Amino acid sequence: MRDRAIFAAFFLFLLLGPFDALSQSYPTVYVGLVSITPSNTAVLAAAEGGFFKKHGLDVKPLILAGSSTALAAMLSGEVSLISIAGSGLINAHLAGGEVVMVAGMVNFAPYDLIVSKDIKKIEDLRGKKVGIARFGGSADFLARWGLEKNGLKPGRDVTILQTGGNPERLAAVLQGAIQATLLEQAFAHQAKKAGLRSLLDYSTVGLDYQHNGVGTTKSFIEKNRDLMNRFMKGLVEGIHRLRNDRAFGFKVLERHLRVSDSEVIQGAYDYYIPKTDPVPYANLKGMKFLLDTIADTNPKAKKAKPEDMVNNSLLQDIEGSGFVKQIYSGR
Repeated sequence: MRDRAIFAAFFLFLLLGPFDALSQSYPTVYVGLVSITPSNTAVLAAAEGGFFKKHGLDVKPLILAGSSTALAAMLSGEVSLISIAGSGLINAHLAGGEVVMVAGMVNFAPYDLIVSKDIKKIEDLRGKKVGIARFGGSADFLARWGLEKNGLKPGRDVTILQTGGNPERLAAVLQGAIQATLLEQAFAHQAKKAGLRSLLDYSTVGLDYQHNGVGTTKSFIEKNRDLMNRFMKGLVEGIHRLRNDRAFGFKVLERHLRVSDSEVIQGAYDYYIPKTDPVPYANLKGMKFLLDTIADTNPKAKKAKPEDMVNNSLLQDIEGSGFVKQIYSGR
């Protein structure tokens, strides 16, 4: 009987091929991505490199239009996990959502303060206009922090305007509609090539910050802890491959960013990947920074604790098991 079962399984393997035969038993896990940016490279690399399937999961990244759509899809159960900004997860938590961050993909602020050619120092922005994407977003938080650190009061000394996404903000500075903005790495690179200047690279100032990470719900973890452990193992292996195989990283970035400019691809890789932690714990200090900033406009944030919206136990279990050490030792 046992031999007959083995023969049947072997016949199915030959009939369908090794991947098709095995993939039939893979649970499908949908991961919502707000956008395709270098900050989501680890998830895409783990999927493309076959590391999720190695751990028995068929992970399918989906592009969802905006963080509110992604959050709604996750809370309704349409997707299991999402990539989400730290600020977005905090606001969802404060609104009553049972959301937690289980991995920190970008634990620094990937922005430059880009200014028009006539601005020589941050103090020169007094009386000027600074563009952000939206009030309460990452660019807004960081613009206010940078201005206040240099003695300028947003709203009094500097006007903060909602100007749109990175492309729109760059265009607004070039056209003179605003005198400064925060741009993510690829757009900051374009700005400098166009003759604008960077007065502050936020990634170099030692600021604890949770730019984005992987979020899910507490109930999903409770009901699917084994699945989540396997997801995290795949993610850790994807990060290892990215950090140690530049050609693979370039390929993933080029394919998903849909950019063929080698200078842009190399710049994105060198900016993001070396800063990606081998074990991508969510940054509690970074979440605390965001909470303190949000507390200026949302009283609920004053009583909230970052520990209530972060769950690092999955990665702690994996690291404690020796899995990460084994991956990085090449065994």
